[in-house]
Amino acid sequence: MITTVTLNASIDKIYTIASPMEVGAVQRVATVIDNAGGKGLNCARAVATCGERVCATGFVGGHNGAYLCERFTKDGIAHDFVRTARETRCCLNIIEPSKRSTEFLEPGRPVTAEDVAAIEAKVAELAGNSDVVTFNGSVPTGCGNDIYRTLVATVRAAGKPALLDTSGKLLVGSLDARPTMIKPNTDEICAILGRKPESLEEVVAAAREVREAHGVAQVVVSLGGDGAIMSCADGEFRGVAPKIEVVNTVGSGDTMVGAFAVAIAHGMAPADQLRYAMACASANCLTASTGHFEMASAEELMAGTRVERI
Repeated sequence: MITTVTLNASIDKIYTIASPMEVGAVQRVATVIDNAGGKGLNCARAVATCGERVCATGFVGGHNGAYLCERFTKDGIAHDFVRTARETRCCLNIIEPSKRSTEFLEPGRPVTAEDVAAIEAKVAELAGNSDVVTFNGSVPTGCGNDIYRTLVATVRAAGKPALLDTSGKLLVGSLDARPTMIKPNTDEICAILGRKPESLEEVVAAAREVREAHGVAQVVVSLGGDGAIMSCADGEFRGVAPKIEVVNTVGSGDTMVGAFAVAIAHGMAPADQLRYAMACASANCLTASTGHFEMASAEELMAGTRVERI
């Protein structure tokens, strides 16, 4: 089983509009898609799509939290959340006819010290029955910048892989807990090293430096349409997915983390993990609904996804 931890869950609404967005004017929405959202919940859906058992945990609260759980139950995904007194946030993604995407992300409502203690106990409980645990996204006020370091250390002490996908102080402050995998972009690498890699060669060197300096087994750097770089004990690899007609890119990074969790749980070699995860992430870009993809599409894309040792 894979456990996903989402401390800043949301109700994600996708608005598709029929004409380009005009600032200051009334916008008529053509279609609406509601999802149980937050990076970790997108990750959980990816794990389920890959055919693996998954349990989603984190914070939920209020009417939105109840609706979120209802949506996840309808999707057939197990969940075991900590209930808070404050309302779960909402996030909007507006997609124009050109496929340009504009997001409005609410902050998470504050949580209490008791809520934090409850999620620490919940993660410790679930880690014992998990093959892999993922930690995804931002955190609400009240968690503090050390929350992921504490939770990752709990999972690692249980002898289980911990995958961390976050940014800023949350990422930098968690590295001494030695997460199994991190997935920074070049801005996040800059936050770790104090410099931003520009060329492909600099990205490769930076990924290796982060891995060796902090004891992270796998550092995966997303390059958007240019693929991804992975540094691991086996060496450095570049993955490049086939060109596709993109519908919605939101959630593709979360899908990649979920697919990596499945690949690690199945004992795949690192290069095969990268190929599998990139194919699933690309398949996510083919659907309008955030964090959803068809496994058949991922399998087709996998055949054309190149992974090369650098």
